[in-house]
Amino acid sequence: MSGGAVEYLVSEVRDCRFVLEGPKEYLVKLNLGFFSERHKAMVLDIAEVAYAVFKGLISVKDPRTSASLMLEDIFSKYSGRRTDWVKFTVLLDLRDRGRRAKAGFEPNSLLYVKGSEKVMVFVTEENSPIRAGGLLEWIKSALS
Repeated sequence: MSGGAVEYLVSEVRDCRFVLEGPKEYLVKLNLGFFSERHKAMVLDIAEVAYAVFKGLISVKDPRTSASLMLEDIFSKYSGRRTDWVKFTVLLDLRDRGRRAKAGFEPNSLLYVKGSEKVMVFVTEENSPIRAGGLLEWIKSALS
């Protein structure tokens, strides 16, 4: 461990999702990511990895260099979408306000539980146009 952060090794990154080797239970307790039977490891969205690194909860090692990835590295090396940074800041804000938010199943969604209700948050850049068809698809996804 470095500075109290639990160490994880990145074994794969695909579509802004990180496969992390390390203690599964800790990430489950933090309500981040999901366990992949295929990989036998936890899988976290880039926003979740960035959040946990930013908060000092985990240390993530680069598979090529074994160096700890900093917040800037995560986004400069692995970000594939314009909204990745926005999603991270929304996740940070929700968690700082006590919501146990996590990445949703869509690239631009976050999930959290409010009482007995599950809430799905649509993440987009401020002042960005939203296609009606894209929003309808997202709503269908949220309802299923």
